[in-house]
Amino acid sequence: MFQIFLEYHWSFCKSDGEYISPTAFKEKILNYFRPFVPSFTRYYRVKSVGDYNFHYIGFIKYDRERNDISEVGFSYRAYREFVHPTALKQIIVLSAVIVTIVFLFPFFFRASLFSPLKDLLSGVEAVNGGNLEVQVPIRTKDEIGFLASSFNNMVFSICNARKELRDYANYLAAKVRFRTEELSEKIEELQNLKIQQDGDYFLTSLLAKPLNYNANKSTRISTQFLLRQKKQFEFKGKQADLGGDICITGNLRLGTSSDYKRYVFAMNGDAMGKSMQGAGGALVIGVIVNSILTRSAADDRILDISPEQWLTEMYEELNSVFKSFDGSMVVSASFFLIEENSGKTYYFNAEHPFTVLYRGERAVFLESSLTLRKIGLESEYAFQVFTTTLREGDVLIVGSDGKDDLNLTPNKDVRSINEDETLFLKIVEAGKGDIEQIEKLICKKGEIIDDLSLLRIEYGVPRLNPEKNCLGTESEGISDWNISYSHARQLYRNGNVKEAIDELMDLYSKTPEDSKVIKLLGLLSFKDKDYVTAVETLGKYLELNSELSEYWYYFSIANKKLGRFSEAISASEKVAIKQPNNINNLVNLSDLYRLQREYVRAKEVAIKVLDLDPQNENAKKFLRK
Repeated sequence: MFQIFLEYHWSFCKSDGEYISPTAFKEKILNYFRPFVPSFTRYYRVKSVGDYNFHYIGFIKYDRERNDISEVGFSYRAYREFVHPTALKQIIVLSAVIVTIVFLFPFFFRASLFSPLKDLLSGVEAVNGGNLEVQVPIRTKDEIGFLASSFNNMVFSICNARKELRDYANYLAAKVRFRTEELSEKIEELQNLKIQQDGDYFLTSLLAKPLNYNANKSTRISTQFLLRQKKQFEFKGKQADLGGDICITGNLRLGTSSDYKRYVFAMNGDAMGKSMQGAGGALVIGVIVNSILTRSAADDRILDISPEQWLTEMYEELNSVFKSFDGSMVVSASFFLIEENSGKTYYFNAEHPFTVLYRGERAVFLESSLTLRKIGLESEYAFQVFTTTLREGDVLIVGSDGKDDLNLTPNKDVRSINEDETLFLKIVEAGKGDIEQIEKLICKKGEIIDDLSLLRIEYGVPRLNPEKNCLGTESEGISDWNISYSHARQLYRNGNVKEAIDELMDLYSKTPEDSKVIKLLGLLSFKDKDYVTAVETLGKYLELNSELSEYWYYFSIANKKLGRFSEAISASEKVAIKQPNNINNLVNLSDLYRLQREYVRAKEVAIKVLDLDPQNENAKKFLRK
């Protein structure tokens, strides 16, 4: 019937006999339809919208096998009345829980979480502020309590570490002061040792100077030295050097009293070892060679012996002495005996650098191979004296290994040592046999890293002026003067000061303007305490050469001894300008100011002396007065 009714209305689109639009008609139709919901799904039905007593809850079940639909429903009001007691209890419980959470939990969290964290944060801020004495209270034994305990332990560890660090810093500061004092003492001790060592060096250099003696007086053969020791030092304001190189020359007469020949002796040696060891070897060989020369030529002696035999005996004597050192002191050297008239040369080379013969602007080696070991060592070669003959104008250049041991790259980190043995031949040719030019050319080639000594022997020309170390001409008319002057110097070296002064006074009366005589006479007069003569001659010499500070010092002392304090002060002040660190002169100057009653200036100079030499007793004595 319902279907027929729908079909009828649908056919005529009428409602209650009136025509209606399809949309409105659809809404009316849908009022008679109920939407299907899934099986066992709850849905609601309302009989009257305004009356809640007729609200229902329904469920539908679909049975496909029987093609059946079942629906069950009940009153919503009855449902709510049934559920209300249980729901009320749940609402009360839920309200209690909410109240508990909202009002009671903050008190719980304040005590168990917020307050401990706040205490911990306060502790962190205190530690950041530098307070390491803070302790965070531990309120609970949970994770927050463990964190607070760990924080307290950390602060305690930091506090202990800082205390230990402070103690260590104080201990370190004390230790640094102690070490500094200890280091200062060691430095002072080293300085004292250095002063003592320099004193030993200076004494050794004073002993070595007279041994490097160019005593050759021949008019046919000239000899010239160039000596540059590597070790340079200063002792009490005086510059000096020390090394193992040595050069010696002299004259001999060999043969019979009725038939003898004049010879020139020359040697160049290099004692092995650095500084003091090398200087010791040079002293030994210098003393022995000079002793042999003295006893061979003293009192115009003529030795009835051949040149070969004389050189052989010299080698045997030197070798026996040095062998007694058991290899700790050995010397390489070249020895020459040159006959003045013929130029015949006798020589031997004890493992010394080869001798250079400069002839006709060409330089060649005189030797070609090793023939003898160093003096002081056993030699597998039999000793032999070799001979050659020099021509007019020939030059022999003998030198130590310092001329070959050159650092070719002085400005680089890695040294490159010269290994070319022929380099020195080229230098000799470029320098034309002049040792001063040779030295300059060597320095241009590279840096000298060892002692350098050169001995130049020229045959057939006037001999060199030994005082100025350069070529010069001497006539036969002044040969007696040379002999007298050399004799005076030899007397001085032998310790006969008064005899040397007498010899020099005789020369001074004949040549009162000769600077060499004036210089030596002034020095020996000062040493002999003849201060009147010393003042006269030293003053005269300083008018000719005012650059020698040492002689101004002697001049000051001599005037002081004569009571001429103003002249003494003037001379001493000149030394102070040239050598401001010359301690001996400063002590003398301080004493002179004291004698002139200029106590302020005397004290100032004495204080400067103590700055340079804290152990100087004279300066301390001046300050105590």
